[in-house]
Amino acid sequence: MKVKKLIEDLCSELKLQSDPARAIQSAQYMKNLFTYYGVDATKRKVVQKPWFEELKRLEGKFDRWELIREMWAIEQREVHYVAIDWLNSWKKATIHKQDGMHLEWLITNHSWWDSVDAIASNYLGAYFKKFPEEAAEIIKDWRYSDNMWLNRSCLIYQLKYKNDVDFDLLKSLIKQYQPNKQFFIQKAIGWSLRQYSKFNPEGVRQFVAEINLQGLAKREGTKYL
Repeated sequence: MKVKKLIEDLCSELKLQSDPARAIQSAQYMKNLFTYYGVDATKRKVVQKPWFEELKRLEGKFDRWELIREMWAIEQREVHYVAIDWLNSWKKATIHKQDGMHLEWLITNHSWWDSVDAIASNYLGAYFKKFPEEAAEIIKDWRYSDNMWLNRSCLIYQLKYKNDVDFDLLKSLIKQYQPNKQFFIQKAIGWSLRQYSKFNPEGVRQFVAEINLQGLAKREGTKYL
């Protein structure tokens, strides 16, 4: 099964639901970094549900990452959202060690908060949990990368770990990035602390005081304290 045909079928269905006015609004909201069909999340999920079922029926007849990359090449952002939702629906048993290189490519192409956050806090988090040794090597590389989205991913991949958060690692990353005043980094610092404060409020409170966290990161990180 050729992946291009699968994508053509998906795009045809999305086009039927397109709203030109909404497309303009969506593009403006995303600072005109992407173009849109103008399909809201509810309608998109209606479209993608039978398409996902078709993919399941054809499982083994196409390369999953080839399909993801071809979808990423489509101009309209809704196709990227479908790709991310499909990626995040993959079962734990189908997560493979070599997925790391694909995830880095995905995070660093057509990057913005909407795609990076959805990937990092879901599939990336699951991948790192399944392959901790791979995670350690990747994080060692990403944390010093010049790519801000890889830095942000290091900060937020544990958002759904609950009590399993490696707090020592998170503290180390936060200390490293604390001087970085980039909005998306400061926001990620606060977001990671806010989420973990649900499970270790005293630990977060002590850490915020210890490093004298300030500004956006502190406001976000202490929201639940």
